[in-house]
Amino acid sequence: MRLKPAFILIASGLIIITVSCKSKIDSSGSNPVNLLPDSVNYPFRATYSTKVEESTHPEYLQTVLTIWKLFESNKIDEMKKFYSDTVTYEDASGSTFYGRSDSLLSFARRDIEGLDSLRFDISLWENIHLADRNEDWVYIWAAERRYPKKGKPDTSLIHEQWRIENGKVNYFNQYKSKVPKR
Repeated sequence: MRLKPAFILIASGLIIITVSCKSKIDSSGSNPVNLLPDSVNYPFRATYSTKVEESTHPEYLQTVLTIWKLFESNKIDEMKKFYSDTVTYEDASGSTFYGRSDSLLSFARRDIEGLDSLRFDISLWENIHLADRNEDWVYIWAAERRYPKKGKPDTSLIHEQWRIENGKVNYFNQYKSKVPKR
């Protein structure tokens, strides 16, 4: 790595330090990609990917958030255009669905029909690209508030991971826990 000279500007009590390091611009021309190797020796090795980059597809995050809003609003039929023909879904209980998106949406419809209402309070999302796998993912963390037609309301903390390929969801999973008692 070769550093260019640092420039220091002091104006009106504000100090700005600019240091330039060797980098390149990604293929979209907008995001600098750091060429420095990661020199930290971590106590674990990631088994799926370590080449995480910021996504250059904000529309993928828009897609997933739209699916969440449509599900929350019980507009299941409008969700179909966002899914690949075949989808895999792994739910928080450990069950796996693999099949046609129509069948997945039928499952979603049955789930939402048992509720008076549903509300998501999203606390964080992340839109990423895994460079070593050439995959695009959207991660979401939220509180899910379910109000069933029969029974007591329930709130869970959830985390979902959504994989987008060619602009369509082809895989997602969910992790869930109870809200800690305070």
